[in-house]
Amino acid sequence: MDVAFFDIDNTLTWRDPKTGWGNEASPASKHAIDRFCELGNVALLSTGRAPQGVPACLKDLPFSGMLCFDGALAILDGRRILAHFIPQEDLERALLEVPRLDMGILFSGPEGRAFAGERHGFEWHAEQVESMDELQQVMPSLEVGKLAFRYYDFPQYQKSSFFQTHFACYQSAPDYFELVCPGVGKDVAARALVQALEDAGKPVGRTLAFGDSENDIPLLRTADVAVAMGNASEEAKKAATFVTDDVHHDGVAHALARLGYR
Repeated sequence: MDVAFFDIDNTLTWRDPKTGWGNEASPASKHAIDRFCELGNVALLSTGRAPQGVPACLKDLPFSGMLCFDGALAILDGRRILAHFIPQEDLERALLEVPRLDMGILFSGPEGRAFAGERHGFEWHAEQVESMDELQQVMPSLEVGKLAFRYYDFPQYQKSSFFQTHFACYQSAPDYFELVCPGVGKDVAARALVQALEDAGKPVGRTLAFGDSENDIPLLRTADVAVAMGNASEEAKKAATFVTDDVHHDGVAHALARLGYR
């Protein structure tokens, strides 16, 4: 039994380049994932998104679980395998940093999304908050897997010793940055999921990883077979075993066929 980890954005799906919203997935790649699982293998999602953020176009596929928030949370068959949420004291400090730096930060967790600071005209689809009490109204458990900000706030981020010392920063898209706790990564969460499968009596053969951006690189470097999309960053391509076609041209389907999952 082999295990494959599939990134979502710009690997399985693409977004409207003008609005950033809306998702599509290649029918050929969806069929290839179905076939991969029919052959007795396990497919898992690997994403910076929240569990509730999986696009509707992927929900009919036989994924057994996912690692989300860039690896802060790992779920297998509906059960949490790993959780590394941002400490509450760091959430409180982040809320104080935002107005000081005049920037905007998205707080993302299993219970929803909240936004603090300046939106600069971008619609984050998240409740505006300014305090821990307001944040807890949106996320009662205060489980936050990641923070995120747009490219125009990167200079402000660079002015904050707090953000740079208390978080790892991934550039998950040309215009989008994500902050997670140090030690969090897709590679760490993937190892936990593989171990959980083996503990359940399901020996794992080889591991496959599909991705396109900086937050995928740790997993690409540790998987037995690493596949970078044709539209991937140069750094992701360097970390890959091989580069497939881009997301618009059935890259996932072509890679799975090349690897013998027909």
